Amino acid sequence: MPIRISVQICSYNRKHLLERSLRALMAQDLPQDQYEIVFVDDGSTDGSADMARALAAEGGCRIKVFSKANDGLARARNLGIRNCDGEIILFMDDDTFADPSLLREHLAVHSQYPRAVVLGWVNHIEELDPSGPRKYVMADYSRSFFWTSNVSVRKKFVEEAGLFDEDFLEYGWEDLELGWRLKQLGLERRTNDKAIVSHYKPPKQKKDLPGMLRQAASSGRSALVYIKKRPTLNAHMATGITRPRMLLDRLLRPFESVFQNGVDNAPDGPLRGWPFWCARILCSFKFFDAVRNGDTRRPERTA
Repeated sequence: MPIRISVQICSYNRKHLLERSLRALMAQDLPQDQYEIVFVDDGSTDGSADMARALAAEGGCRIKVFSKANDGLARARNLGIRNCDGEIILFMDDDTFADPSLLREHLAVHSQYPRAVVLGWVNHIEELDPSGPRKYVMADYSRSFFWTSNVSVRKKFVEEAGLFDEDFLEYGWEDLELGWRLKQLGLERRTNDKAIVSHYKPPKQKKDLPGMLRQAASSGRSALVYIKKRPTLNAHMATGITRPRMLLDRLLRPFESVFQNGVDNAPDGPLRGWPFWCARILCSFKFFDAVRNGDTRRPERTA
């Protein structure tokens, strides 16, 4: 039977999460000859590709593994797309874990709406094995037309739109930009809250601040790429690159040491309350530093 749906995942140095994500996909209630997993390793040094190949050797659903240099998520996504055999592609991340019925639920919507972009429920979790019933919180809600944590679309439409724009070299905004082009093709946004993935987002601690700041700067550079390509009000609102936000950034700058102390003096454990907001503001400073700098080139990665 031909492959009905391909699941496309990219990863960089997160083998421990990736294995859990792949195993959840291997346990889908859809017949295993009807889907495949297309994994692209974006230059990992932790053995992610070897682990994925070992899973593929276990049998079951088809798992295809590709390795490339670490030169950007958009390029990794495109390599995966070109090697997907399914009529429909489901995009996921390496820190999202599929419910057993995920693929079947996506296919059900596509059978009703042939020109749809289908978004499932991304249920954010702070623990890998949470207890108790799921709760839908505001953090789970997204107004995005295309968000690659849990979104599917027919491959032919992605190809018609021109794939991901490879000018995006870093974290963020490449999926929104492709979503804009898919929307211009006349595709419609459909949601299915029964198509569920759990997105692992452990609470940040003060030791995580350097990584948070690097990611914020990366997001700022990518946001600038997005704005240059789509200089619209919606794009400015989505990225936060607006005059009020930039004015607020300037007003808060004199208090940077206060916010830094708020994080430094936080107790060990998850950042909550005031220390959490201090970390958020410091990340915002890095984001707008990158925007004002105007340089969209990616720094060399050291880890």
